[in-house]
Amino acid sequence: MPELPYVLVAGYARLPQSTGAGVMYQHLTVIAKIESRTSRVLEASTTLATSLADSFVKEHLIGIDLVRDLDRFVEVVEGHYWGNGRKAIIGAVRDLARRYCEQAVPGANVSPDIAHRG
Repeated sequence: MPELPYVLVAGYARLPQSTGAGVMYQHLTVIAKIESRTSRVLEASTTLATSLADSFVKEHLIGIDLVRDLDRFVEVVEGHYWGNGRKAIIGAVRDLARRYCEQAVPGANVSPDIAHRG
């Protein structure tokens, strides 16, 4: 199997039915291409219903170190995303970070901040 410099990781969270994506899907998926060496998000995509909401998440997720910068991403979403899907976005990205940490460093304790489901 060829060694790649990145991994793809998906995170999931339940969507409220009051969102456009919640009407189409029950869960929000955020998938990210993460550079293995640095834990930086290289690309990202979501199942949010509008391209503007998807762009917002990508704009603030791409480039962050998923292990060290997660709090900063959460603060941006909490302060600047005023839609009903805010908790689902944060939950899906936290789930993504948790899954990444569990796989990137098998046996490592996942930080309580990453594991928190808010």
